[in-house]
Amino acid sequence: MLPRSFYISPLQSDLLDVFRWLAAFLVVIEHLRSLMFADYGTQGGMGVVGRIFYFLTGFGHSAVMVFFVMSGFLVGGKVLQRLAEGNFSWQKYGVDRFSRLYAVYLLALLLGGAFDYFGYHHFNQFGLYDQTFPGQIAVINHNFHQNLSTPVFAINLAMCQTILGPVFGSNGPLWSLANEFWYYLAAPILFLLFCQKKIGVRALGAAALAGIVWFLPSSILIYSVVWLLGAALYFFNERRLLPLWFSLGLFAACFSAARMQCISVPFVADFLIAISFALVINSAAGFSRQLVGKNLSRSLAGFSYSVYLCHFPFLALALSILFQTGVIGFRGRPTLPLAAIFLAVLLAVYLWSYFISLGTERQTPRIRAWLNRCFTRAGLD
Repeated sequence: MLPRSFYISPLQSDLLDVFRWLAAFLVVIEHLRSLMFADYGTQGGMGVVGRIFYFLTGFGHSAVMVFFVMSGFLVGGKVLQRLAEGNFSWQKYGVDRFSRLYAVYLLALLLGGAFDYFGYHHFNQFGLYDQTFPGQIAVINHNFHQNLSTPVFAINLAMCQTILGPVFGSNGPLWSLANEFWYYLAAPILFLLFCQKKIGVRALGAAALAGIVWFLPSSILIYSVVWLLGAALYFFNERRLLPLWFSLGLFAACFSAARMQCISVPFVADFLIAISFALVINSAAGFSRQLVGKNLSRSLAGFSYSVYLCHFPFLALALSILFQTGVIGFRGRPTLPLAAIFLAVLLAVYLWSYFISLGTERQTPRIRAWLNRCFTRAGLD
């Protein structure tokens, strides 16, 4: 029998806001640093400040694990709650998830493609768009222009990037959106298998789940454990397992250990980050106090999804323009004057993403309401 309560405390809500915008920020600054500056170790004489800078701008992948846990907690937990209350609806759930994902996603694909097309044809002197640059860039592992095609766009629109084809254009971060989409689809089916009493319905669900597992690559299946870990917090949300200070310290230690590559076994560092962050969420359960600066965190978290989806094509184009016009050298070493340009580009990314969010992320409730009205008019409500 599922517990019926799923109360997110004020402190949990504030911490989720902080980690949501902070995780997106970590992804952006790693990509900006990787595109703008040479990789660590390629130039000698790196001072303490430079080493700290490279260390702090290398948490992008680990930050995605934080996103997966939060998604599992918020989305998976809500599904479990509705199943426990007996009012889960595939239609309502589908509308909620579709409007949340695609409100930003569709425009991110279109704008990202436009930026990549323009950048390749006008600002590709240093080869960011077709991998003709000298050496290697850690965050570029595919040919942006080659992946800028109608079939690849269709694959991405269907959330099958990394499954049936590559990500569209330069927008590498879209790999995690495919993960999220299929977790959203598979999780309710999995949960219903344990709640549904009718044998025929359970058999149908098991067949559907088996088909999804067969279709998905191993990487998406492995990271589903991270997502389900967040959903599992639903069962422990009425009692704290560890003190908050201890959980935060454990999370910081796991996060840093992953950055320093102390663990060489594949996926183990990711799972440790996920477990420790799940404990952070659990340790904040039941607290009514709120964080200082919660309004700022809520505002930044409010367009973090737009930041995540829209930042990379913008960065690729902005830096290609700066390289080609001679404003900055191609992937040189960090200096104080370049630090000012780094911050300016970072600010431009956030202003651009905020502008995008006004017409997309901010409109999600309206899109959701419109879709629900469409179903009602069609007699499907």
